[in-house]
Amino acid sequence: MQGLTYKYYRKNGTKTIYIILHGGGAVGVETDFISSIFDAIAATKNSVLCFNFPYCERGEESSSGPKLKEEVDALKQVVDFAHLKGFHKIRIVAKSLGGIIASYYLEQYPDSQIELSILGYIPGEIKQGAISNNLKLVIQGTNDRFASPIEVKKNVGSLVEIIKILDADHSYRNSKKEPVYQETAIKELMKWVKKC
Repeated sequence: MQGLTYKYYRKNGTKTIYIILHGGGAVGVETDFISSIFDAIAATKNSVLCFNFPYCERGEESSSGPKLKEEVDALKQVVDFAHLKGFHKIRIVAKSLGGIIASYYLEQYPDSQIELSILGYIPGEIKQGAISNNLKLVIQGTNDRFASPIEVKKNVGSLVEIIKILDADHSYRNSKKEPVYQETAIKELMKWVKKC
């Protein structure tokens, strides 16, 4: 995976890999939240990979532009790598902007074998039509500035499981901006991981 910073845990004999997509900001996979998700999934003896989008490598805060070409190309490189390594099932765990990028990717490269969970769904930005067959889980704070869990349900329909985190904002923080609900979000995500 040329030009990408990534963390990769391969559990021998597994046919499923979890690919974690980080949200906006210049830190990417090194954020405590993304690292904690990676560690929690790896602890279940599942293979897992997370990587920085190219804008992170440049120290920029946000994506390459309206078509997200650079980000989609990076995700394609990672998905191709996963297939090359023999993984049959890909499950994407996407935070915020990562969910938008996953939707752009699946619009260009539809794949019914990919399952998607989004932590912090952003209506109007995510191409819902492109992920309607892939999206399985949304974890949304009740104080998310982009949408409440009820608004998300209107966008995604009744077949998607929506977990609401009471009093949490878009980054699973409380009103004092303390990330106190991130652990709750990870616990909910891990229930989905363990079900499969």
